[in-house]
Amino acid sequence: MRGVGLILCCLATAASGWLNSNVERRIDASNAIVRTITTITALNNDDAASDEYEFVIPESNVSSIAKLNVKADKTDLKFKETSRKDGYVYYTTYLKTKVPSKGQVVLKIRRSMVGALRPLPPVVKQGENQFVDYLDNAYFLSPYPTAKQITTCKLASSTVESFSKVPPPVVNKGDTITFGEYRDIPAMKEVPLRVHYMNNKPFMKATTLKRVIEVSMWGNLAVEEWYSIENHGAKLKGTFSRLDYQRPGRSAPSSFTSLHAHLPAQASDIYFRDDIGNISTSRIGPVEKETKEVVFTQRFPLFGGWKTRFYFGYNLPLEKVLSQNGAMNKLVVPYASPVKDLWVEDMTVEVILPEGVPVPEVFVGGSPITDFTVEYRSTYLDFSGRTVVIIKDTTLASPERSEELEILFKFATKDLLWEPIYLVVAFMTLFTSIIFFSRIIG
Repeated sequence: MRGVGLILCCLATAASGWLNSNVERRIDASNAIVRTITTITALNNDDAASDEYEFVIPESNVSSIAKLNVKADKTDLKFKETSRKDGYVYYTTYLKTKVPSKGQVVLKIRRSMVGALRPLPPVVKQGENQFVDYLDNAYFLSPYPTAKQITTCKLASSTVESFSKVPPPVVNKGDTITFGEYRDIPAMKEVPLRVHYMNNKPFMKATTLKRVIEVSMWGNLAVEEWYSIENHGAKLKGTFSRLDYQRPGRSAPSSFTSLHAHLPAQASDIYFRDDIGNISTSRIGPVEKETKEVVFTQRFPLFGGWKTRFYFGYNLPLEKVLSQNGAMNKLVVPYASPVKDLWVEDMTVEVILPEGVPVPEVFVGGSPITDFTVEYRSTYLDFSGRTVVIIKDTTLASPERSEELEILFKFATKDLLWEPIYLVVAFMTLFTSIIFFSRIIG
């Protein structure tokens, strides 16, 4: 019967062009950010070759997507939104080569979503665990029929309050739930999937993040990052007891005190401060894979609904991030926050370039961008002001947005001499004036 169903499924999709002959979904809901990897073996069931494949996302989920990526053979593919109808957003993926009739291609769609986990109950006491509710579609939502599909959902713990048992088979083993294998799924088929489970991982959200990157052509890059952090997990019920928090076994599992950031291995002069002043409870780990982990520990635990503000900074040797070819300079730095598993609602990146630099070219992840602004800011010994590139972005997650920010700008090495010349002329004028007036008075 399954073979007959597959044949009917293939016939049904002849007009639409594609058949998802096999779909494997891996949902990682073990943190505050839900990451889904969908591997699709797509069969071109049309009579003609095709280099376009469509996929669908519910319109209500689009604003929560922090990262969306499509690959084939480990190569990133271009895709774009093509239409919106009936509450769904349709995307078209452009394949590198045309797939012949009856040919196959394996696609991998990666999606990271923020705010997909809803605390349930929405408030908890200080010593209680946090439970969250995750909602999804049991089937892979597609404009094409699917012959075979299986979904595995990785949770933060093995404590599961409830989960959907329809459509069967559904198997819960430890902290993993397997849905399927399902066969012969019609296009755009939806069946609610729900999992209610314990998740005490930090629900960190940066409502605002401002990254300031200052380039000194004398050999230094200064980075400073300003954060407004909120715990968007279950809110604290009642009052906070420091005594209970300090007692062994009576801590607050749903709160967090530390943030883990991966900084470049060459980062030096690291500091961590808030509105009160310097915070000395940070810890720097060993260098691994050209990065060093820095643990920033706050003054107090952050419970659901609580907020805090702080900033940290460090210096880097300019030679590690800047390459030169004559008067052309290429600056390459990380684009997003180095803090692990952080949802950023609103980010501003300011790159302060040397004085006299014309409007540069800006790339994020290798793609040029034009939606940035340029202003001029006066600092020490400046006349016209330094060129400042300002980029704004929303709905990001770390480390999903691990692209590099590249800025190409013109600045000749000889222009470095202007500021020393200004100083020499200023001091010569001052000393000459002192000598002149002292002799006149004498």
